[in-house]
Amino acid sequence: MNTPEYHRRRQKAVVFVGMMLFQLLLFFTQIWLFVMVLENLLAGRTGMALPAAGLSLLVLAINLWMLKGISDLSRSPR
Repeated sequence: MNTPEYHRRRQKAVVFVGMMLFQLLLFFTQIWLFVMVLENLLAGRTGMALPAAGLSLLVLAINLWMLKGISDLSRSPR
């Protein structure tokens, strides 16, 4: 039960859970951005749309980087 393979799989599981928690944080940030921009647009203010779009692109880049990391994690030798 305490083989190196067991510890490696357990460590991968911990990393995966950490990444999923960070993903949840990014998801709620994205929802918050959407609501704030929509409220501002309905109020007639458009100044927040471009910075929010930039931040959304940053969140997309982080998500793609995390997806690559998960792919690499699953492909690593056992």
